[in-house]
Amino acid sequence: MVKLNQILSYLNELAPLTLQETYDNSGLILGNPETLISKVLVCLDADCSAVKKASDLNCQLVISHHPPIFQAVRVFTDETFEGRLLTLAIKNNIALYSIHTNFDSVSGGLADLLCKKIGLFNIKVIKPSPAGQEHGIGRYGTINPKSSREFITNLKNLLNLSVIRSVGKMPETITSIAVYNGSYDREIIYELERLKPDLLITGDLKYHDAQELSDKEIFTIDAGHFGTEKHFVEAMTDLVKEKFTQLDIIKHEGTDVFHYHID
Repeated sequence: MVKLNQILSYLNELAPLTLQETYDNSGLILGNPETLISKVLVCLDADCSAVKKASDLNCQLVISHHPPIFQAVRVFTDETFEGRLLTLAIKNNIALYSIHTNFDSVSGGLADLLCKKIGLFNIKVIKPSPAGQEHGIGRYGTINPKSSREFITNLKNLLNLSVIRSVGKMPETITSIAVYNGSYDREIIYELERLKPDLLITGDLKYHDAQELSDKEIFTIDAGHFGTEKHFVEAMTDLVKEKFTQLDIIKHEGTDVFHYHID
């Protein structure tokens, strides 16, 4: 067994909490740092299905990418998502830890892992963090030139997606790519205008943001929030397993909440 405190220290070394965005709620959300841990469940979303699975498998800790709580919760009842989730975790003595925008931002974190999956090289941070030029929001890199249609087909296969949507005029070939995993943030639009990538890969595009990107001739693929971040589960499982070989690590892949009806 390992004390929760030891796991917390490692996760903070991996992606310091000081790197998280101001709106974020990464870190230990529920639990006693002195608790002994033998089994951990890793998931993208710490929702009720993940915590129920953790309970069924006798896990003492859930490590998620997305925090289950972002804002102050005033009541804990079964009538709210947060109430049901926290009640279930407390009843089953399950600690909750989230490693969110700090893991997006940190060098070698989720953004870089997505770039690696896509095959980018010469990778740079789009909007560096005050903590260091190697950390920050978004990534930009290059690939060997490919036709857009070939790249899109490959991307769908790499991310295991049946459908993706795009914005703007598709270029004939793609060489330079900007990556912003999760939800697109229009604060990077000025950096995108400066970099002029052949393609932006992101998720959760809002209508008016899509209009702006199209107007500025930035060809964009919206591969979805889930699609651009689901690789978190495998990556975090491997990292924790490598550090704490005595722990039993369970992967909870989860599913995209969106369903697409093509026919």
